[in-house]
Amino acid sequence: MQIIDMHCDTISKIRQMEKEGSPASLRHNSLSVDLEKMKKGGYALQTFAIYVNWEEEPDAEAAAGDILKIFQREMQRNADLISQVRTYSELEANEKAGKMSALLSLEEGAIFQNSLDSLRWFHRQGVRMATLTWNYENDFGFPNCMGDPLTQKTWSWGDDRGLKKKGLEFLEELEHLHILVDVSHLSDGGFWDVAEHSTRPFLASHSNARGLVKGSARNLTDDMIRTLADRGGVMGLNYAVSFMRPNWKPGEAGTTVEEIIQMASYILNIGGSDCLGLGSDYDGILELPEISDCSQVQLLAEQMEKHGFTYSQTEKILGGNVRRFLKENCNDSAS
Repeated sequence: MQIIDMHCDTISKIRQMEKEGSPASLRHNSLSVDLEKMKKGGYALQTFAIYVNWEEEPDAEAAAGDILKIFQREMQRNADLISQVRTYSELEANEKAGKMSALLSLEEGAIFQNSLDSLRWFHRQGVRMATLTWNYENDFGFPNCMGDPLTQKTWSWGDDRGLKKKGLEFLEELEHLHILVDVSHLSDGGFWDVAEHSTRPFLASHSNARGLVKGSARNLTDDMIRTLADRGGVMGLNYAVSFMRPNWKPGEAGTTVEEIIQMASYILNIGGSDCLGLGSDYDGILELPEISDCSQVQLLAEQMEKHGFTYSQTEKILGGNVRRFLKENCNDSAS
């Protein structure tokens, strides 16, 4: 089965490693995602996030520009294996050429909140997916979890406050540019504002179900899942154990394949067979899951079928649903 994953933090992690004096390559590294592992795992496309922790790097736009340069460098160095895509037709062209594809996303609206021109510049660099927030309030709105998830400093759960005036303004421009709107990390109120004011389907690139794991506000409620599905959207299974395991405690082992399958089954029962894909969050999560790197994702397919999923259901989750979403929504933007 061809794998499509909507979220990983690998490029940002490579930047961090290089700043610490440990250069890394996207082709082969010690992380959960590299091109050799992707090839072995049967990947068609990986979405690479430009993630910035705004509290640590207040000039989020400049930091994002640095990460973008690393992404562009790695695309050039590994053009025999992978190529950046901006539209679904480019994904098809890569497949015909026997290459994998890379989609570029922004994780933290502070990256482009300074001006619409900044957003348009990132669009010209090929960004085709973006969140409006990460874990801090910004000019657009509020996160669903406030603070640093590693230290839980100034940590708070959930927020009914919606998008600010500037958030609604930039939502309109994101849609005009055909940049996919990603509600992962967005407050509950912000989710419902996107649902009300957006004119195109939207996605939650790396969020699970709050109805199964109530301790994670990062997960979507059942009503959110139904709304996302009804709008033609898609959500990605996040492998992080804190989003997968009820009553999880720090220090426990990472997510098992069994837990991923249980979460997938729950979401399908709520949202139907067309709303679910993969959003691994590889290289952005602390406790490695049982499928500890992307070369092992076919194990998930095998176990899903052993647990009663049909081939069609499994194929949709591992790539088909996101492929459909991209075919319908990742196309040439308005001029």
